[in-house]
Amino acid sequence: MSVYFYVNGVPRLVMACAIADEFYPGEKKKLILLQQHGYNYDEILPKIRDRFEDVLRFHQPTRKYSDWQQIRQVYFESYPELETYFQPGSEVVLFGIGSPVQKFILRLNQRLGNRVQVYAESLAVDRYFVPSKRNKLIHRFGRLVLPRAFAYQHDYEAFHVMAPEIYAATPYAGKLKPIAPLYRSASFARYAAMLTANVPVGDLADYDTVMFGQPLSNFDNIISRETEEGMLREMLGEQRVLILPHPNEILGPDNKYGCLKHARVFRSGVPNELLLMKLRPKTTYTYFSTVGINYAVSNPDSQNHFFPIDETRLKMVQRYAAHLPNVRVDPRFSAILQKK
Repeated sequence: MSVYFYVNGVPRLVMACAIADEFYPGEKKKLILLQQHGYNYDEILPKIRDRFEDVLRFHQPTRKYSDWQQIRQVYFESYPELETYFQPGSEVVLFGIGSPVQKFILRLNQRLGNRVQVYAESLAVDRYFVPSKRNKLIHRFGRLVLPRAFAYQHDYEAFHVMAPEIYAATPYAGKLKPIAPLYRSASFARYAAMLTANVPVGDLADYDTVMFGQPLSNFDNIISRETEEGMLREMLGEQRVLILPHPNEILGPDNKYGCLKHARVFRSGVPNELLLMKLRPKTTYTYFSTVGINYAVSNPDSQNHFFPIDETRLKMVQRYAAHLPNVRVDPRFSAILQKK
């Protein structure tokens, strides 16, 4: 049997390697790498290339999709290189099913009779299992007449999430499986050690507190830099903290983290999830980063603080906090986007 991995981003490439070793040790494995802005696999790929029989680099420029882009790409665009790549009698691993390409791969492999395993790409899996609040007539009409674009197909074998009990009320609860054992597996630890072996950690291990950055004011422009600096000072105060920026954050010599007197910014070139396996900090802070939940799951002895910036993310992280005792959610910034 062949196993196909469609990977969107470096952290998912590492997850794919761990999944391949843990669940498919004797199978032929093929890798499809989504090429987009911010996805640079060159540092890691040479170290794990021999795990895969074949690697296909798939170029797709669009990263965020408007409703119209979803309709256009799902209904009017084809992906011939993918259509001929998959073969019957196989299994497919996806990280999320929200993009037009992922939906295409799911439909294609349904026709081929292949099994599909889906792993949570991020915290934002609510949209698959929680009814949408977009109940305006036009949205309901769109989901009714254009289901391929707006409704998520659930014809997969299993969907692996951080805490299946969060979605106990969904009709698809029987297909949900926990992803936590993978983060605690020997394979994940082995890849973390291998890929961080040459990272110049130095005195970074002396930091008990780590902050996971988000590109709020310096890439996505969700809020102003002045607003974010005020939030950072309120969150971290005078603490001695190590900042691990998000890959998309644009940081020059004069950047927002300069407002913290006792902060050190460090970029390693490897996913922060792996660096954390080496540092093992006691405490972490973030707005709503997936890395924060991943670390909470993989290190139950840690304390992990979340400061969501809107009501939707607040409720989402609170659901995790109800099932993960080492997660703390602070709502003080949850209306920040309403004040813009």
